[in-house]
Amino acid sequence: MPTAEVTAFWDKTKAQLAEVPIDATVERVDSMSDLHIITYRVIMQSFGHQKIRAWLTVPNGSIPSRGWPAVMVVPGYGGTLVLPGFLARFGYATLSLFPRSQGESLEEWQIERDTRVTYNLTDKNEYYYRAVYMDCIRGLDFLNSRAEADDDRLAVWGSSQGGGLTLATCSLDDRPKAGVAGVPWLCNFPVAAEVTANPYIELNTWLANHPDDRAKAMETLTYFDQMSLADGIDCPVVVSCAVIDEVHPYRTVMPVFEKIKSLKSIVVYPDTELAHGVDFGIHGLDWLKKYVC
Repeated sequence: MPTAEVTAFWDKTKAQLAEVPIDATVERVDSMSDLHIITYRVIMQSFGHQKIRAWLTVPNGSIPSRGWPAVMVVPGYGGTLVLPGFLARFGYATLSLFPRSQGESLEEWQIERDTRVTYNLTDKNEYYYRAVYMDCIRGLDFLNSRAEADDDRLAVWGSSQGGGLTLATCSLDDRPKAGVAGVPWLCNFPVAAEVTANPYIELNTWLANHPDDRAKAMETLTYFDQMSLADGIDCPVVVSCAVIDEVHPYRTVMPVFEKIKSLKSIVVYPDTELAHGVDFGIHGLDWLKKYVC
């Protein structure tokens, strides 16, 4: 399990989130709906009473008595999602979530300085990803509130930053029954801090420019590192990594995977950087069929 200090930090953070009502608005979007799916624009309150946005996409048809199996999809560091709601075409109620200052949620707020990975880096209580991890928990809260989603069949799916958010969400919340984490980011920060490929270069550059703050920054990152959280995961997870990928280096991903104690599988791509592409998507769909349907 995560250390007592890390656990206490996240327990306090989740308690603060629980005090914020979801207060969600849900509006059908006909331009993103067709004979097979229906899509809704969602705006809800999250951590710190900040509004965030999402797309809820469900199969077009009568809702099963228990609801459909449901998947929350979270984005990469660019903040956008390719084909939001595509999983609805496979029979899943899908929440395509945009954490604060990302994608659709930029309409509500965007950070005013630094980059997302370095925002308030020396203060764990104000660090950007504290609220983002809670935005993901709030996404699960929303799915739990919907008749379209089966509370007992929830999963989380994402690649890159989304892969890291998937692992973090599965660690911090026991509602997901499965996780699909493609080439996860936010992993093994002591190693990642030396990476000079985008976007870890943002962290590398910040640390080089603030040598007096390095120790405090690395202490903050301990609370958000999947190395600290991975052994709190208790649902089946499938992970991918690529040996030659310097955006999500193998040396950052594999130690995290090794710390996961639940049922797990990893797909290692030896000679391609496109490990979050079509092939791993097929593995992800198979994983959902096994553990969520």
